Parts: sequence; structure tokens; C-alpha cells
Amino acid sequence: MKVLAAALVLLCAGCLQAAMVRRQAPEEEPAPPPVDDFFTRHFQSFSDFVTKDLPQRLQAQELRSQAEAYLDRANKQLTPLAQELRSNVVGFFSSLLDLGKAEGQP
Repeated sequence: MKVLAAALVLLCAGCLQAAMVRRQAPEEEPAPPPVDDFFTRHFQSFSDFVTKDLPQRLQAQELRSQAEAYLDRANKQLTPLAQELRSNVVGFFSSLLDLGKAEGQP
């Protein structure tokens, strides 16, 4: 009887081992980066902005202000010339009209 019980236990143990499916542990997602890595990335982004992007933007702003100053100077210099040209054109057409009226009358 003891032999039969021992054989039955061995048989059951063997069946259980054969029936067990070896499971693989699911792959763990990568752990979130440590806090210092977070700050390091943002500090790197900030330093890149300060050293590369900001000077380009400041240069664009400087160019814009230079262009505005140039246009203001050009406007100040050309305004009197435009007024003189307008008065000359008006005088020219007035004299043409006067000439046409004088020729139209006998």
C-alpha cells in the first residue's frame, strides 16, 4: 500500500510538472527617467535656446529695426521731392488746360 501511494504521488507530481506551462515574465516597461535626467534634458534645451536660437532672433530683431530706420530716413528725404513733383505735375496739366482753352477761343 505504501508503495502504491508513493507511486501515485510520483505519478501525480510528474503529471503536474508536465502540465505546468513555463510562463515568461512580461517585459517590463522602461522605468521613467530619473528626476535629474528630466532637469538635465530641460536645462540642455534651455542652453541650446540661449546659445543658438536667441542670438538668431535678436539678429532678426536688429535687422528689423535697421530696416525701419532706413525706411524712416528714406521717407523723410523723399517726402519733399514727392510734394514738389506733385506740384509740378499739377502745374503742367493746368498749363495744358490753359493752352487748350486759349486755342479753343478765336
